[in-house]
Amino acid sequence: MKKYILSLCAVAAIVMAGCDKGTEFNDNVFVTGALDSQNIRFNIDGQSTMALTVTSSIKAESDINVQMRPAPELLDAYNRKTGRQYQMPPEDAYSIEDGNVVIKSGSNMSTQMILHADSEALKEGVGYCLPVTISGADGGLVPMESARTVYILFTKVISIKVANLGRSGGYDIKGFWKSVNENTPVEALQQMTLEMKVFPLSFGSNPRNGNDISSLCGCEENFLFRFGDGAGNPTNKLQLAKGAIGADSHPNKKDHYDTWAEELFPTGRWLHFAAVYDGKYLRIYLDGRQIHFVETKNGGTINLSMAYNGHDWSDGFTIGRSAGNGRNFNGYISECRVWNVARTLDQLNNGICYVDPDSEGLVAYWRFDHEENGTVRDETGHGYDATRFGSVTYVDGQKCPY
Repeated sequence: MKKYILSLCAVAAIVMAGCDKGTEFNDNVFVTGALDSQNIRFNIDGQSTMALTVTSSIKAESDINVQMRPAPELLDAYNRKTGRQYQMPPEDAYSIEDGNVVIKSGSNMSTQMILHADSEALKEGVGYCLPVTISGADGGLVPMESARTVYILFTKVISIKVANLGRSGGYDIKGFWKSVNENTPVEALQQMTLEMKVFPLSFGSNPRNGNDISSLCGCEENFLFRFGDGAGNPTNKLQLAKGAIGADSHPNKKDHYDTWAEELFPTGRWLHFAAVYDGKYLRIYLDGRQIHFVETKNGGTINLSMAYNGHDWSDGFTIGRSAGNGRNFNGYISECRVWNVARTLDQLNNGICYVDPDSEGLVAYWRFDHEENGTVRDETGHGYDATRFGSVTYVDGQKCPY
């Protein structure tokens, strides 16, 4: 059983003997931690629990009862305010124990309200939110409006099988290549989202050797996520190489938006990245946060159907390698998706582990949990299957979103 207990902080600053009676903090009660953030992420792995407490701005002179309850009526307003589309978790997915908590005499903090949740009752790829609010308190304490409610964001943890490329394997998406498919769906994308989830096992050691570039997904010299660049930059730094947007009739008519993540990445951790283009702005996200934002000069389309202007040795979209059979990535991959719509940050965060294959705008979706005859199927049913090259092995028991 997993158990999550919220850290209790930022109380001392508001619990002071010399507080002015006119401040909002006097004789108030609020959910502990809600002064910092009303959003709480709850990763649910099987049968899981977490605890909530409340804090008062004065020490109780006698035991004070405080009532807490789920507040589904607040979810619509929360979605409108945040631009999100969360759903209430199903009733059989959670239960509350000890909703009536007590601030003991001489204390500022209450006993715990326990929230139980069951991942089996949650669907993959759905964003759930459970508002919990203080509905009343004894002893003359008034719930502080700005911190009486918290929004618990349920995340279903799933166990998955992933592909280990081992710096020798990868995949070609030949259905995207212009040289293979004249009707490729990714030749002129007016909007686009490209996302992938990877787990690096090692990086190259010589930053001036092009073979130490670790290519992830995309099109060489056109729109490619990779680690390193073979030109002296660290081999464990994430780059969107070229980021070409604009006319395809001549490369000089394209605008390029090379992007680097600021941090250097260690091995042994999962990484989710995404590029989102809405026709005007290009945004890069890393682990659910925006790391780059640019307004394009002239707009235009993105072409994921060919690389190096159609050189026959690098015809288009690949996963795990680029520039022919080289610049291979050594690590695990679990998710890769191409969309013809600009996904929101909320949608990206809700879909880190899984999305519905029938989602609007989803062009192709590869999960890499198995292959048949050297092929990983496109989950959308559109037929843009991934063809394996080199050696790939599969590893069970990986947790997502961990």
